[in-house]
Amino acid sequence: LAQAFLAEGVRFQAQLEKRIATYLQVDSLAALKVGRMAFQDSAKTAGSTMQHSALAEPSREETQQWVRRVHEVQCKRMTPEERASLQARTEASREMTNRSKRLKVVKGHAMRSNALAHEALNQMSSASAAAPAAFREVSARWQSAQLASEVRQTRALTRLAAPREEEEVRAAAEESDEDEEGAVAEVAQLVGAAPETLALPTPAALAGGQDASIEALLAQLRMEPQEAEECAAKFTLYEEYAKEVEKIRTALVDFYGDSSPTLPPAVAQDMGRQLRKVDSHEAMGVPDDDGRIWFVYHMMRQAEKNNRTMAAVLEGFQKKLEQLAKNDQTECPICLESFAEEGSRAAETLSCCHKLCQECWTHWKQVQHGHAFCPLCRHEEFLNVVQSA
Repeated sequence: LAQAFLAEGVRFQAQLEKRIATYLQVDSLAALKVGRMAFQDSAKTAGSTMQHSALAEPSREETQQWVRRVHEVQCKRMTPEERASLQARTEASREMTNRSKRLKVVKGHAMRSNALAHEALNQMSSASAAAPAAFREVSARWQSAQLASEVRQTRALTRLAAPREEEEVRAAAEESDEDEEGAVAEVAQLVGAAPETLALPTPAALAGGQDASIEALLAQLRMEPQEAEECAAKFTLYEEYAKEVEKIRTALVDFYGDSSPTLPPAVAQDMGRQLRKVDSHEAMGVPDDDGRIWFVYHMMRQAEKNNRTMAAVLEGFQKKLEQLAKNDQTECPICLESFAEEGSRAAETLSCCHKLCQECWTHWKQVQHGHAFCPLCRHEEFLNVVQSA
C-alpha cells in the first residue's frame, strides 16, 4: 500500500510540474521556486482554520489553488521583461555557483598537495641513510597519494562540467568528490600518515610566509645526499611536486581566462592583480649562491611557497564567486534607490562584489579623489566621511 501511495504521489508531482511549465512557459526551476513561496504564504493564511501536519500532502484542491496563485504571480504581476530578467539572474547565479565549486575542487587539491609534500619531507627526515630503500618507499607512497588527489580533482571537475540535464546525478557525485574529510583520509592512508596529522594549511598560513616547521623540513635538502637512493628519492619528490604545482597554476590561469569575460570588470581586474603575483619575478626566481647549497633546496622551497600562494588566490576567487552568486542587492546602499537596468541607476559591481548605482559611485570617487572604498565593507568610515564632507 505504501509503495502504491508513493507511486501515485510521484505521478501526481510529474503532472503538476508539467502543468506549471505549460501555464508559465518559463524555466521550471524558477517557477517551482516562486510556487513554493506562494504555497507557503497560502498555508500560513489557511493556518487559522486548518491544521497542517509538517509531513502531510496537500489536497488536490489546495494544489489547484497553488497553481492558480503561481499563474497569477508569474503571468499577471510579472511583465515579460521582468520574467526575462529573473531568468537571466537565475542562470547567472547558477553559473557563478558552478564556477565557485570548480574553484573549491582545485583549491582542495592544491592544499592536499601542500600537505602531502610536507608529510613526504617529514618521513624522509626520519628515514635512515643506513636503510636507503626507505627513501624510495616514501617517494612511492607520496606519488600514489598525489595521484589519488589529482584523480579526485579530475573526476569532480568532469562532473561539474556535465550538462544541466544531469544535475541530479552530478549533485550526488559532487557531494562525494567534494568531501574534503574523505579526500584527506584517502591520501593520508596512501602516504602512510594518520588523517589528523596530515594538516591542510590554514587561511592564515596561506596568506603568511613560510613558517619554521617547513623551513626545518627543507633543511635536509640543503646538501646533496651522497647515497644514490636518497638523492634520487629527494630529487624525484622535488621534480614531481614542481610539476604538480605547475598544473595547479595552469588550472588557475585557464579558469581566469575562461571566467573573466563573464565577471564584472572591477572583479575581473582585481582577480587579474592577484593572478600576477603567481607569475611575478619573486615567485619564479631562485637565489644564486654559487652552488654552495643543493639547487633542489631552492627549487623545492619556491615550489612550496608558490603552492600556498595559489591556494590563497583560489580561496579569494572562490569567495568572490560565492558572493556574486548570492548577491541579492536590489537598491543602492548610498542613495537607497532601486537599481535600474541602465542609466545612472544601473548597478556598478565593485571588486568586493558589492553593488552601488553608477551615479553614487561616480560622486563617491570624486569625494575620495579617486581612492573610493566600498561603503558596505567599511560602513562606519563611510558615514564619517559623509558627515564631515
